[in-house]
Parts: sequence; structure tokens; C-alpha cells
Amino acid sequence: MSVLKNIPIIILCGGKGTRLRSVVADRPKVLAPFGKQTLLDGIIAMLHASGFEKIILSVGYLKEQVKEHCAQHGYRVVFSEEDEPLGTGGALKTSMRYVDSDVFFAMNGDMIFKPDFSKLLAFHKKRDGLMSLFITRGYQGGGGNVIETDSDDRITNWRERKTNERPESLYLNAGTYVMKKEVSRFFPERKSFSLENDLFPNLFLQKCYVLQTDELFIDIGVPERYALAREQKQTRPASTQ
Repeated sequence: MSVLKNIPIIILCGGKGTRLRSVVADRPKVLAPFGKQTLLDGIIAMLHASGFEKIILSVGYLKEQVKEHCAQHGYRVVFSEEDEPLGTGGALKTSMRYVDSDVFFAMNGDMIFKPDFSKLLAFHKKRDGLMSLFITRGYQGGGGNVIETDSDDRITNWRERKTNERPESLYLNAGTYVMKKEVSRFFPERKSFSLENDLFPNLFLQKCYVLQTDELFIDIGVPERYALAREQKQTRPASTQ
């Protein structure tokens, strides 16, 4: 039996995708086409292959499309719905009502990434921190956040990648986290907030750790990276499977 069978994973896919609107105008980002499939189909297939059975989709913008798509494909998922924009942090906070275990995963729903979740879970349990996350040298495209650590892989800071820094020389945040449920103690009281700007600075004062990988990572949030991801899908079919 997979060690991930009874551990929930929250997929954050409720954003408006404003920057991608010029090429994906009629649907949410998570339904962006990749050949005959959508990004969501690839994510669900990857999660099932990894052993997850408790998948929570945090949906907001055009959420009825996501719900209809899941119904058409017979996906067994739980929907955490927002009726107003909550930001990534607010979306996670709302989704916590469906978390029934001491640890859970959270993952951005607008990226190409195929990590070893079981490896991250084992790492997390060994370090016994509040949160562990993947960082990768396989980041492609512009942007990204550099995670700074000490010699024990504990996070000390993070910052935006500079334009003159080549991604292959850096380990960048891969938007995939495993957290203890008690992380909710650090949530702001307000409904809408950002994981990156409002929650993580406080979490990083606690014990949070990183696990390195070289796995391909593409954030499809802008047209150039979406085009890059579609090219990669054609040359590396397993990248979203």
C-alpha cells in the first residue's frame, strides 16, 4: 500500500490567471490545453501514479468548469470552493477543513513538475520540521524564488531570482510542500492572504527544510512559459503524467 494513500494533497488552482489570459482566455489555468489533455489531467494522473487517493482541489475562478471537467472524467476529488479571491494562503486556509491527518501536502496547480512525493515525506519525517519543500535545478523560464539554507538544509531566507542568475546554477522553489497540520497556528486571521508573502516569512522562523532535486519544473503562469511547457510536453511526454 502506498504511504501516500491516506495523506491529503491540496492543489491550489483557484487563481484568475490574469497574465495568461492572452492565450488561455476562456478557462481557468488548470484547464489549459496540452494536446488532447489539460494540465489538470496530467496532475491527476501523476498524483494517482504516486499513490494519492485524497485529492483536494482548491477552486475559485471559473470553478464550475473545473467541477464539470472532473465529473466528465470521473475524478474522485474534494472541492474546496472560494466565492471571492482568497490568495494562495487564504485558499490553503479554507482547504484545511478537509485535512484529516497530522501531515498533508500542498502544491501549486499551475506548473509542470513530477516530484517523488514519498521521498519528500520521508525527509520531512526525519527532520521533524514544520514544513519541508522541494527545490530544483530543473527550473526553466524566467522568474523563480531562490531558497537560502544553512548547512543542515534548514531554510534561512528566500528571495526573487535575479535576472542575471542562470536557473541551472540555482535551486529554486518548486511549489510543492509537505506540512504539519499545526501550520494553521501561523495563518493570519484575515481571510485573504499570500503563502509566499504573508505566511512563509513567519514559518521560516520555525524549523522548515528543503530537499533538492533536478526534476524539470515550469510555471505556466505567463504565455512564454506556457509555450515552453507545451514544447516540453511534446518532447517529454512523461513530464505531466
